[in-house]
Amino acid sequence: MSELSSPDPQSEENSASLQSSRGQRPEEQLLYDRLVDAIIDKTLRPGQHLNEVKLAATYAVPRSRVRRVLERLRDEAVVEIELNRGAFISRPTIAEARDVFEARKNLEMIIVRLACARATSADIDELRAHLTKERQVFDNLRPEMNRVAGDFHVLLAKTAGNAVLARMLTLLMRRVCLIQSLYEKRSGVLCLVHEHERLVDLIAANDPEGAAAEALHHCAHIESSLDLTERRRTEIDIYELP
Repeated sequence: MSELSSPDPQSEENSASLQSSRGQRPEEQLLYDRLVDAIIDKTLRPGQHLNEVKLAATYAVPRSRVRRVLERLRDEAVVEIELNRGAFISRPTIAEARDVFEARKNLEMIIVRLACARATSADIDELRAHLTKERQVFDNLRPEMNRVAGDFHVLLAKTAGNAVLARMLTLLMRRVCLIQSLYEKRSGVLCLVHEHERLVDLIAANDPEGAAAEALHHCAHIESSLDLTERRRTEIDIYELP
């Protein structure tokens, strides 16, 4: 798979989009968002090279700004920058993967307990509306499935009413996507919308302990779908560039 780029017919459209939005959102933020979406959607895979020159040309962004975006992603542990080689999508180790899931389990249990205490009827309606969208996306195997499923957890954090927890979870979810990209057993699409639906039902019923138990089960289910072995990490990856 080649470095992130758009097909030639869309290049001018991408450039025009960047140009028209200047003054509304910084160029760097636009590129950052597109790279993050590509990582979550698994268009970019662990170990894949990010070519500064191609990114700058494709997205009409100076190389200095591309470099700042890559450094920001490095600080968030989703990109690795190697001397004289460039930037690559991170390949989490087994130990890192286990640490990420341990952190996520504990963070999500805190979040759903807070959500039970703080969720309004409007919050529950928003969560259910998102679940309707999520079900449609998975039923139709849309390419944004991972992103929509991840957005559910960010929405839960928003419902919990703690901006710091929401930020922490957002960063963790990106690393979870990298871990899934690298270690997933590739036995088909893992659709856990029904578990998200149970979580919302428990939050609506103000059952913090039940919600925490369901959140723990949900995270464990995802972790069990991975092949966290050194063999899986070191085998030749069809997505990795030579």
